Amino acid sequence: MATLRDFTLLTPRAQLDRAFYDKLRESKSRYKPLDRFVIPPFEGRGFLVSKGQSFRVVQEEGVQIGDVCFWNVHDPREMYSLSRTWAIEGWAVRVFTRLWSDVPWLRPLATCIEDTVVTDPSDSEFHHHWLGTHCATEWTEMRVGIPGLNSCHLNFLQAVEPFGLREENIRDNVNLFQKMRPVPGSGKIQAALSESKQGDYIEFYAEIDLLAAVTVCPNGDNTRYYSVPGEDLVRPLAIEIYDTGVQPRDFPRWADWRPAWKGKWMPLES
Repeated sequence: MATLRDFTLLTPRAQLDRAFYDKLRESKSRYKPLDRFVIPPFEGRGFLVSKGQSFRVVQEEGVQIGDVCFWNVHDPREMYSLSRTWAIEGWAVRVFTRLWSDVPWLRPLATCIEDTVVTDPSDSEFHHHWLGTHCATEWTEMRVGIPGLNSCHLNFLQAVEPFGLREENIRDNVNLFQKMRPVPGSGKIQAALSESKQGDYIEFYAEIDLLAAVTVCPNGDNTRYYSVPGEDLVRPLAIEIYDTGVQPRDFPRWADWRPAWKGKWMPLES
């Protein structure tokens, strides 16, 4: 039998400070609302969230998939990394899940601090997730043979272009209110109708100054591959931004090996 080891173990300085986030969540009644807006069906929107603020993605009218991504507003090269987050946190988004950037930064950009969706206990393996990334117009054409359909990729582009970002800045993202799970053995993923309802939300706390983008997915409630305007199958999402009054703790910086790089690794002198 193979020897198993936990791939998600972290050094103490990188571990979650659970007490800090417990206190942050307990102070929710003191959060100050700063902004609220609604993203219509088949659209996306970008917005700024300052360090220490939070934002909620809200089911405005009922079940609706939403995709979200994060960039460092001061340096968009630093953005959410699916692969690093999966390796550190696992594949599902729950309360206390941190969303990480890639190297050389490798730090949490945002932390999930609330999730009001109640899933049927028999389906407890389904969660918000980052399986399968976001839908794209080419991806939908590959599946159903119809070119030019709306997609989260186009909606992300609509969201980030006003901030000077382009298509090459759009990579990984988190899928919200999309009930999916991996299938052991086959490596495939399964989807089901979400139990989220009007008023449900998932909330993220900004660890740094962020550009966030949210798209209203044309998959609607997760029972179809695409929708078109006029079918009333895609519902709006609301965004609420709050000042928590709590500043995050600075994440430690990693040693920078690059200034001494000579094209080959050499052990450090003791």
